[in-house]
Order: sequence, then structure tokens, then C-alpha cells
Amino acid sequence: MADFNLVGIIKVMPTSPDVNLDELEEKIKAAIPEKFGFQKIEREPIAFGLVALNVYILGKDEEGYSLDAVAEEFAKIDDVESAEVTTVTRI
Repeated sequence: MADFNLVGIIKVMPTSPDVNLDELEEKIKAAIPEKFGFQKIEREPIAFGLVALNVYILGKDEEGYSLDAVAEEFAKIDDVESAEVTTVTRI
């Protein structure tokens, strides 16, 4: 983990409140490209039973590390309505 110098938060919105979040978290973890690191996932209640997942991804501030590309991979997962980078911070 010492090689990473950025942490980004990608907000993943499920398609409905009925989506199994435990299964969705496993699919998200599996979709993270190898060169990135995974820190954690936090659940954020939105409204009417809908819960967003805030995925903390570790990366480097150099060519080839695009958090937007990771968000695009998350958006391709079944049961994901949208995925967007909300925060990027140096660590």
C-alpha cells in the first residue's frame, strides 16, 4: 500500500433498493483493475430504501491510473445504475 499516493471515492448507485448489496460489493471488488488498490466500501443511505456504495480506491498520481476508467468498469456491472468519481485526495 505504500506505493499508492492517491485515494479516490467512487459513488456507486444500485438500480433499485432491492439489489443485494453484499453481492454487489463482491462484484465491485472483482471489477477493480489489478494495478489499483482497494481500501473499503461504505454504505450511504440516500432515500426510500436506496443505499449508495462509496468505494475507496487507491491509485498513483501518474500516467495510466484513471479513476474515471475504474468508475466506467463499475458502471458495466449488472444492478449498477451509475458510478462516478466524487473525491480524489493525496495520501
